[in-house]
Amino acid sequence: MKLLEKLTFALGASLLTLNIGCSPTSPVATEGRVKISIRSAGNSASNSLAKLVNAVSITSARVVIEEVEFESSNRDSMDFELEQPFVQDLAVDTSLHEITTIQLPFGTYEEMEIEIGRLDQEDGAAFTQNPDLQNLSVRVEGFLDNDPTKTFTFSSDLSAEQEREFDPALIVDATSPSTNIVLMIDLGRWFVDNNNNPLDPTLAQNQNAIERNIKASIKVFEDDDDNGEDDDDDDGDDGNDDDNDGDDDQG
Repeated sequence: MKLLEKLTFALGASLLTLNIGCSPTSPVATEGRVKISIRSAGNSASNSLAKLVNAVSITSARVVIEEVEFESSNRDSMDFELEQPFVQDLAVDTSLHEITTIQLPFGTYEEMEIEIGRLDQEDGAAFTQNPDLQNLSVRVEGFLDNDPTKTFTFSSDLSAEQEREFDPALIVDATSPSTNIVLMIDLGRWFVDNNNNPLDPTLAQNQNAIERNIKASIKVFEDDDDNGEDDDDDDGDDGNDDDNDGDDDQG
């Protein structure tokens, strides 16, 4: 019995020493964090409620973003989609507004897609909380010619998928586990033509041109220092669509 007790004690002591000497292995991270924010821009430097865009003053400009997708360099194998419609009033100010923070699998992402779409009943709370945007994707209110009595409402059910390439590619890994992505929508492009002449939003013949402008006004960029500005502003490529055809003019 004494020999058995000694063996049992020795074995227990050895196991205890082994447990103390070997700390638990930390799980290996496989995901990073990406914060997605939105901000508006325009040719008015003021943060006042009304944005003067030539002859059009905007007091409310709400847009429905239906889907955000990150497309990996491995194509479908690592694609990531955020299907959570949200409504943002772009005319409130030009500061950053955080949409969400997502867990993005480690990988290399070369493209981000944004889908502007109609607010439908299946969108749940976003649909019920925005009755004047139901079955629409864009609704703008404001006035013309600096006259607050000359009000207008512009609305559209336009649907468009905007693609923006990351150049260089967005890398999310153990050495770069987090980043910030900004969706900038330039209100200053909505109600002007290619020659910067005003487009009257009350005229039906301007509907298609304004819709093309809205589609072309989105810019997507990385913002690691979280100041709302493009980290690569000096590269000479703003990712915008300068001919207003609704496509990114990169490459």
